[in-house]
Amino acid sequence: MKRVLLFSLLLLTTLGACAYETIIFHFPDGELWEAAYYKKRGNQAILQYVPGGETSNNWTRSVVVHSYNENDSPAPFFAQYEIRKMKKINPKGQYSIIKSRENDAIYKRCTEDYNDVPAHCEFLRITRAHGGVVTIQYMNRNKDDFDNNYTLWLQVIRDARLMNSYYRTERTFDKSMYYEL
Repeated sequence: MKRVLLFSLLLLTTLGACAYETIIFHFPDGELWEAAYYKKRGNQAILQYVPGGETSNNWTRSVVVHSYNENDSPAPFFAQYEIRKMKKINPKGQYSIIKSRENDAIYKRCTEDYNDVPAHCEFLRITRAHGGVVTIQYMNRNKDDFDNNYTLWLQVIRDARLMNSYYRTERTFDKSMYYEL
């Protein structure tokens, strides 16, 4: 059974009414992923998932969802900001564009080992949310595994959807998987 993950964004509309936004995506069948890290600070929140038994600092594959509330940047513009940040961490490897639209962009890159940062391949998706920007990043430290599962993980990242609701109960499918972003 596909596992549904929920991440919620508390967004204030200009009229002062509360709206909630949830991002939903499905991990591949038969894979157990666990929340390894969660932190909320100001208008940002970050949530990391890793395969069962791995940790936020010791992982082979990782999915990171990062929300930036109150940010109205178009996705490709915000992507350039994110790419600059990632290149400071590991400048080995160029991003290629898979999709670039005003509200949604997807990039891919593979890196080499750099200082104490291990090589990895990744998909980086930047999508506009109701009141901000959400990034979804899938990283794999095994290039062969990334290449062999390229289509599967691109589809997982591409199929992630945002759902808007005005009541938390409308979007809380599994309360054990709820993290407010």
